[in-house]
Amino acid sequence: MRGLAMFEIGDKVVHPSHGAGIIVNIEGKEFLEERGQYYVIDLLTCEGVVMVPVASAQRIGLRPVSGAEEISRALSVLTSSPEKLPSDHRERRAQIEERLRTGDIVEVTKVVRNLAWRDRCRKLTMADRRLYERAQTFLAAELALAKGMELQEALKWLRTVLEGGEHAPPD
Repeated sequence: MRGLAMFEIGDKVVHPSHGAGIIVNIEGKEFLEERGQYYVIDLLTCEGVVMVPVASAQRIGLRPVSGAEEISRALSVLTSSPEKLPSDHRERRAQIEERLRTGDIVEVTKVVRNLAWRDRCRKLTMADRRLYERAQTFLAAELALAKGMELQEALKWLRTVLEGGEHAPPD
C-alpha cells in the first residue's frame, strides 16, 4: 500500500526540471523545521540524486516515465515537420524554455525536432545549442528508462533519427 506516496521505491519517474530517474528511497527528513517524507531519485543524466517532497510531488509535476503509447506519439512528432521558431533569439529562447519546463515528453520532443531542423538550416547560437543538448539529454533519459537502455545508447539512437536514420527505438 502506498499511503500518501504516489510512487514506490524502484519506480521510474520524470522530474520536469531534472529529468528521468529511479526512486531509490523514500525517507523522512527535517527541512526548515518541518518534517516530511521525501522521494530520493537517482537521476539518469548525472551523478547525483534529487529529493522531492512526497506531499508536493504532484504539484511539482513528478510523473511516471511515459508508456509505449506516449513514446510512440513523441517519436512520430520527432520525425514530423518542424514548427517555425521565432527569429528573435529572446523570444525563441523563452518559447523553448517554456516547453522544456513542462517536462512533457511530447513538448520536449518538439523542442528537439525544431532545434534539429534549425541547426540543419543555419547554425545554432550558443544558447540554442545548450537548450538543444539539454532537450536531447532529457528526452534520451526518458527513452532509456522506458526502453531499458543505457543513456548513451538512447542518445546515439536519437541522434541517428535526427540525421534521418532509423526510426524504431531498440526494444
